[in-house]
Amino acid sequence: MRAALSERAPRAQDVVIVFCAAGYDVEELLAAAGDEAAPARVVGCTSMRSFTDTEQVPSGCLAALLTAEDCAFGICHLERDDADIAGTARRAAETARERAGAPLAHAALLLLTDGLTPDQREVAHGAYEVTTALIPFVGGAAADDLTWSETHTFGDGRVLRNGIAAVWINSARPIGVSVDHGWSPVGRPMLVTRAQGTIVHELDGMPAFAAYAAERGGGLDPDDPELFLKLIDGPVGSPNAHGRYDVRQLHAFLPGGGGINFNAGVSEQSILQLMSADATTLLEGARRAARQAVAQLREPARTVLVFSCGSRVPLLGDRAAAEAEAISAELHGAPVCGFYTYGEFARVTGSGGVHNSSVAVLAM
Repeated sequence: MRAALSERAPRAQDVVIVFCAAGYDVEELLAAAGDEAAPARVVGCTSMRSFTDTEQVPSGCLAALLTAEDCAFGICHLERDDADIAGTARRAAETARERAGAPLAHAALLLLTDGLTPDQREVAHGAYEVTTALIPFVGGAAADDLTWSETHTFGDGRVLRNGIAAVWINSARPIGVSVDHGWSPVGRPMLVTRAQGTIVHELDGMPAFAAYAAERGGGLDPDDPELFLKLIDGPVGSPNAHGRYDVRQLHAFLPGGGGINFNAGVSEQSILQLMSADATTLLEGARRAARQAVAQLREPARTVLVFSCGSRVPLLGDRAAAEAEAISAELHGAPVCGFYTYGEFARVTGSGGVHNSSVAVLAM
């Protein structure tokens, strides 16, 4: 925290973003961060690991200071209502917008959510009701160490295990938001013939797991304790309106009856295709995401927040640090604060905005 603040005395209008490893006592950490950052506000979440432009932070704490020099920030942190996830996200975004004050020339919405949210697509739906097509949103889902047991968000002076934190940013300068991944379709298009929420029961009229496994060439056992690690190199992609694909990773927690499970809803009659990537294409996807974000600015970026999927860590293996290097190479020296998520948010055009195994970037 002191390193993030450097020699600058924080002000009440500033915001400090904090990403911390899941093993911390988050209540104690937030209290200490609040004392150190006061009177600035603190918002953040737990992470699988985090990184800067110069180093990986596998089990520590990372902080970034967002100054209010030509920006205004509004924060709202709400407990999620599972009966109305979209409504919770909408209320958080509306309140954050109100707290940010009078609009400036540019705006964006930063979202941090519980990584175990039943359907992250509903978060995006609620956010979109407030941002509409005019204002982008970006962010990530809190993570733990791939145990999928407990994640935390924090803001408004409290820690939540089922929270949605929204930070509305009004800015006199342009804000860059982008997302990319490096995956390409390799499988045949499969039609979602039966789905409910995040569970796809049937693909092309077949039990979904069997249809997916057949595309993978077989050999997948739904009872395998190592199933998740065998699924992450074969996510599916859903074609979007831009001729590209939004990536969806499969959960290892499979529903009964032969279905497959995601962390974001999939609609019936949509198309899913098996996707493929290697370390080189994943790194190039990260590089493109950074390049696209800073291309939206008129001046060099001062701060860049990065939300990279936790699934990319085992996929990249000993080249994981190269992702931060690829991103930083496009940023002309701007400091980077990033964390590995359980899902990414990024919407610039269209009404979607939920991604997996992707890299989302906010450049300011």
